[in-house]
Order: sequence, then structure tokens, then C-alpha cells
Amino acid sequence: MFYEAAFIILAPLVIALAKEAKIPFLKLAIPGVAAATTAHSLFPPQPGPVALVNAYGADMGMVYIYGLIVAIPSVICAGIILPKFLGNLERPTPQFLQSETPIDENNLPSFFTSITVPLIPAYIMIATTIANIWLEKGTTAYCVLNFIGSSQIAMFIAMIAAFILFGKKLNHSMEWVMQSFNNAVKGIAMVVLIIGAGGALKQIIIDTGIGDTIGQLMSTGGVSPYIMAWLITVLIRLATGQGVVSAMTAAGIIGAAVIDPTTGIMSGVNPALLVLATAAGSNTLTHINDASFWLFKGYFDLSIKDTLKTWGLLELINSIVGLAVVLIISIIA
Repeated sequence: MFYEAAFIILAPLVIALAKEAKIPFLKLAIPGVAAATTAHSLFPPQPGPVALVNAYGADMGMVYIYGLIVAIPSVICAGIILPKFLGNLERPTPQFLQSETPIDENNLPSFFTSITVPLIPAYIMIATTIANIWLEKGTTAYCVLNFIGSSQIAMFIAMIAAFILFGKKLNHSMEWVMQSFNNAVKGIAMVVLIIGAGGALKQIIIDTGIGDTIGQLMSTGGVSPYIMAWLITVLIRLATGQGVVSAMTAAGIIGAAVIDPTTGIMSGVNPALLVLATAAGSNTLTHINDASFWLFKGYFDLSIKDTLKTWGLLELINSIVGLAVVLIISIIA
């Protein structure tokens, strides 16, 4: 759900694995971070993709299916191919990541459980999308299945599973479980503020008539809405440093340009691909106004130059490859 949480879990693991493998930790950090940032920018239930799905009226299951196709080459290019061209990646291990905290290995969830529980929403929503191929709209089975497959209920089921498998099954008290839940809820407050700010900024930009102007450019200039969505998001991301804000603002502008106000349908545009094009733009080159830039720099104790060389390039390549794959899918599909 939160990139920062994924990064904080990932960083010590990268250091430990690199130490065991006797290789520079950046060789593992770059592909790990590339995968984390790709997942965060493309897949619900992250706030950016969820906002885009709602803004464009896209099918969340199709966003997952197309998103997997986009994510794999993006991570390969940014995480595996890019490090081969970055030269010497040998850097000293950050001091505060060298010490090891004792862990009770007898009271940990299994690897299978740790992987399965966070992916429960994805499993449910993808299964719902596939089942909808054979179900008739309006039937009881269709309504029940799509209720269970909605993002809110899927997340609720995953939360209950986490309570049981990470809490009670490991003999943690209910007080411990609720305290963990309480800490998680506190983190959501910042996401709500970011989404609110992004919505306000989006409305300001729309009210100025920029959406209509872009719509005219699209219709007269023949610019692909996928490229336009990506480009607008990139510009806003560079200006604000906020991926969610840039995605939501771009969604408002592009949505006003491509959605028919009478029918609410995007003519000739695949909403799921438009979500992914916008999401790819929100995951582009960032600099010192981005909190994630400083998170990468601080955790791995890098200079600003090295951070731009590693974090900056992996984000840029990730974003460009993502757009390229979206355009290829739009031609084939």
C-alpha cells in the first residue's frame, strides 16, 4: 500500500543479501527498488492507480492484467539492464544498516503466507474480472461476485486474513494486533491529505480551461491520448515531486479531454491503458523535490550525483518503457 513501507523493508534485506553474495549492494538495490516503484505506480490498491481507475472508469481487473504486461519489461530494463551500464557500483555499506537486530525466527509467518496475504486483493479482483466474461450483468451471481471483487471488500478480506495469519496464528495478543492496525491507520491520514490536495489542484487546473485546450490539441493535432496523458503527468511530477498528485491532476485534464460528456464513454481509448500510461508518467525522473529521492539517498548513504545516476535513471527508464509497452498493447489489442 505504501512505497515507504516497502522500501524500509526492502533496504535491510538488500544489504543482507549483498553481503552474503559478496557483491555491491546497489546491484541488488536498483532492481529491488525498480520493482517496488513499478508496483506502487501501476497497481491498485495504491492511491494513485485507484484514483486513476475511478477517474477514467476503468476495469480494475484489466488494469492488473495489462499492468503485469507493462511491469515485466519495465523492471527488466530499469532493474537488470540499466546497472550494466552504470559502471562501478561499489559503495560502502551504510553504517546504520550494518548491525543486525535479533529476530525470533520461531515466531515468523512462512514465506508462502508472507507473499500470499498482501496479494489477496489482486487475486480476488483478477478472478472477478475473468469470471465476468461468463456471467450475465444484473444476475445475482454477477452482483455478489462483483461486490466481493470490489477494491474495498478485497482489501477488507486481506485485512481479516492478516489479522488471523500474522496475529492470532502467531500467538500475538489482540492488543498487539489492534496496535499494529492503529499504526497503519495513522499512515493513511497522509495519503488522504495528498489525495485531497491533488483533487483541489486538479479542479483549479480544470476550471482554468486547460482541459478544453488539451482536448482541442488532441482532436486537431492527432496526438495519442496515451502519450498526452504520460507527458502531462511527467511535467506535473517534475514540478511537484508528487506521484499521486501528478496522476490525479493529469487524470482530470485528460478525462475532460477524452470523455464524451453526454455518454461518459471514451471514444477509441482503452481506459485501462490510459490508467497505465498516466501511472507510468507519475513514475518518471524525479529530483530534490521528491521525498522518495531523499529516501533512496539517505538509506543507501549516496551523494546527490549518485542518487540521480541510480534512482533518477531507473525511474526515467521505467517510465519510458512503460509508455512504450502501453502503446504497443494499444496497437495490438
